[in-house]
Amino acid sequence: MRRFILMCMAMVSLAMANAQLTATASFTNAPSTVLPLLDRNTRLDMVDYFNSGSATPSKNVMQGQSRVTAISPMSLSADITGSSQCQIALLPLKNDTAIVYIETVLTPAPDSRVKIFDRNWNPVKGVTFTMPSLDEWVSKGSDVEQVRALVPFMLASAQYSPDTQTMTLSNHLSDFLSPDVYKQVEPLLRQSISYKWDSKGFKLGK
Repeated sequence: MRRFILMCMAMVSLAMANAQLTATASFTNAPSTVLPLLDRNTRLDMVDYFNSGSATPSKNVMQGQSRVTAISPMSLSADITGSSQCQIALLPLKNDTAIVYIETVLTPAPDSRVKIFDRNWNPVKGVTFTMPSLDEWVSKGSDVEQVRALVPFMLASAQYSPDTQTMTLSNHLSDFLSPDVYKQVEPLLRQSISYKWDSKGFKLGK
């Protein structure tokens, strides 16, 4: 009986811990390896400024300006520097919660990298995400070799929506290629690619 009671208490504690996790808490508690330009006190200030409706920026360790731009219980977005942004969002797992961290560099055009962590900011075993290659952006029936000859590399941003559990990647080659070159490749490329979170990983949408 005692063991049963202890097990029940442990399950209740785990459920409470899961319920209490927010995107804001994940942002303020992230290790410096994830957010090296923002110490914890600066992040707390950024959250306070946003919640109070203030546009006051906070100084990062490089003396640049940083600010939170959006907060919901499941997602937080921030400008880290004048040329980089991040989004931290919660992902439902079967018995817990994971975190997707999207880092976007804005030059020469928006380009994102996506990492997935557990609630303690450790990589989730067996759950990773790799941005699609240039070939995967070529629309069905188009000439892959023609695209490769004109496009040196792919530039795409990522944004996750907790409401639909969908991550949308957006093509930003128009911000990088010359207008003449982009006019040639635009009909050959997809403008966006969507992935659906299914509690085990991101799966390519239809």
